This record gives sequence, C-alpha cells and structure tokens, in this order.
Amino acid sequence: MVGNYRVNHRFSVSVNATYSTGRPITLPIGVYSYAGSLRALYSDRNAYRIPDYFRTDFSMNIDGNHKVHQRTHNSWTIGVYNLTGRHNPYSVYYISENGVVNGYKLSIFGSAIPFVNFNIRFN
Repeated sequence: MVGNYRVNHRFSVSVNATYSTGRPITLPIGVYSYAGSLRALYSDRNAYRIPDYFRTDFSMNIDGNHKVHQRTHNSWTIGVYNLTGRHNPYSVYYISENGVVNGYKLSIFGSAIPFVNFNIRFN
C-alpha cells in the first residue's frame, strides 16, 4: 500500500506499507541416533512458515525552487525505513551445537533506519 500527499508545490510526504506471508520452511522436529551419532529429524518439506513480514516506510520530499530557465533541479528526501522497528525474519537457519539443534532468525532492517538523499536532475 502506498500513500502520497503533496502539501504544496515544494513539499510532499509518502508512506509505504509492505506485508507478505512468511516463506515456507522445513523445521527440525526431533533427533534420532544413527551409527552412533545423533541426527536431526526434519518435518515434511515446507510444512511450516516463518513469521509474516510487515514494514512501514515514511519519507518527506522537499523540492528546490521552480525557476523556468534552470539547468538543474534539486530536491531533498528525508525519511525512515522500517518506521515501526519491527524485527522481520528474512530467513531461519539451524545449527547443531553439542548434540542440540538451535534455531536462529536473520532479520534485515531490524530497527528503524533514517536516511537523507540529495537529488539533482539535469534538464
């Protein structure tokens, strides 16, 4: 979902919300002994899903002056990626440590990230 609002000819704001269901995953559901060592027992292929992904981004765009005979046009964009700071898991992986299988979530943009852009457009 995207929302844009132009306040005046030089200032606008934008909100972008992204949602997707979690990707399928195969989980280790137990252990068994084979040939003197412990092995992981996995669920059916893609029987589970990682948590859903949701992110909201916000930005403000400030345009430069709008003179007619100008060789360049500039603008500033200021905003925040992942405004809510949600820890969205990008992937889940498992590591066997001392006979115990531990799961870890990898999150991309695990906190709010501010940004500033300066744009130049040549006419």
